[in-house]
Amino acid sequence: MTNLLFSHQHLLHEKFLQTDLGQLYLAVPFEELASTIEPLPCHKNGLGRKPWLDVKGGIALLILKHYLQLSDRLLIERLNTDWSLQLFCGILLGPHQRIADTNLPSWWRCYIGRRMDIGVMQKKLASFWKAHIHNSGIGMQDATCYESRIAYPTDIKLIWQSCTEVYTIIQQYRKSARMRKSRMNYKRHKQNVLSYQKTRKKTKRQEKKLRKKCLKFLCKLLEHLRSLRQHHKLSLSGKQQKKLQSIDIIYEQQHSKLYGNTGQIKDRIVSLSKPYIRPIIRGKETKGVEFGAKVNVLQVDGINFIEHLSYDAFNEGTRLQAGIWLQQRLFGKCTHQSADRIYATNANRSYCSAHNITTNFIPKGRQKAAYIDQFAVLREALNIARGTILEGSFGNEKNHYLLDKIPARNQITETCWIFFGILTSNALKIAKRMATTQQARAA
Repeated sequence: MTNLLFSHQHLLHEKFLQTDLGQLYLAVPFEELASTIEPLPCHKNGLGRKPWLDVKGGIALLILKHYLQLSDRLLIERLNTDWSLQLFCGILLGPHQRIADTNLPSWWRCYIGRRMDIGVMQKKLASFWKAHIHNSGIGMQDATCYESRIAYPTDIKLIWQSCTEVYTIIQQYRKSARMRKSRMNYKRHKQNVLSYQKTRKKTKRQEKKLRKKCLKFLCKLLEHLRSLRQHHKLSLSGKQQKKLQSIDIIYEQQHSKLYGNTGQIKDRIVSLSKPYIRPIIRGKETKGVEFGAKVNVLQVDGINFIEHLSYDAFNEGTRLQAGIWLQQRLFGKCTHQSADRIYATNANRSYCSAHNITTNFIPKGRQKAAYIDQFAVLREALNIARGTILEGSFGNEKNHYLLDKIPARNQITETCWIFFGILTSNALKIAKRMATTQQARAA
């Protein structure tokens, strides 16, 4: 008995391109993007087992991750049973073939994240999408924070988590060395922390007292671990060494905050699992502080491009000229620029005036009466566009493309996660424009 699906393979691709997923496939320049990533070693030398996907398939798999909003395991299950997803990734599984590796999306995220250059890839995308981007001389800029999925940090949580990590390393080593368990009062300190967390009304006096106890206990644990490493030649893995380096920094920062420095702590660590995360002061009514990557975004005709991404806080007002340069590199001349009030510095005003770039900034000094109403209408239009289209795109990406709380485990994969979430959102917009143009030509 023949399988009807595989006996008509020449018709599958045509049917695939007629679907919504096929339109998204046509909107992504897979060849150009894959050319910026180093190919797999087995594809270069022909040695080893042939993988399921090449670099183009890996890029397609990450796009499907944000398009379908599925976990890695469910995404692989869908890929095994849906021929349209297989064609999107450039493969077609046989009747008895099945991908068993549920960590495949995560592996490709690590591989691409270590080798991708966001600037080069965005240039490839802009050149491919240029025919469907109108009014390319008008740009809008704003900054947003793509938050990481971490527990809300407090000093007691951070210190106690550090104590638990050091205590676990000590007990694991003593057990492997056939030594008795450490007699440190871990259970008593744990009970004190739990009882404090269960307290409904927490006073500053209670919080400070518990912080002192936990910090003193952490100091004892670190000293005991150092003595084990010196006298018993304790060997630690690379992951444990990195974590202990973060714990040492946490101890110094918390000790300085408790007994000395009462001001702002530079490069403050707020997560032991993600030590690169910094608090980003946003000043919102509902959320004053966010924890994640801060991104200055340039938008041209509804399509977003990453101008600057950093896990440290920065003043987005200094990024306006860099955003204009990015727009000129991607699309040529820049005639209009819309941005928030924080961008309206004297340096930015002078630069825009010198290059004949119209902005939505409120002018300083006297204006010519003949142009007051005309410029007021233009500023209002630019403000409305920025407040609705640009800021609305941030909410759309966070609600529908897995950019609300990013669960990536390290800085490389988190940056890759953000880039492909924005890429998927842009590609869907371009796909709709391409479908509309095709319908208009057919009519």
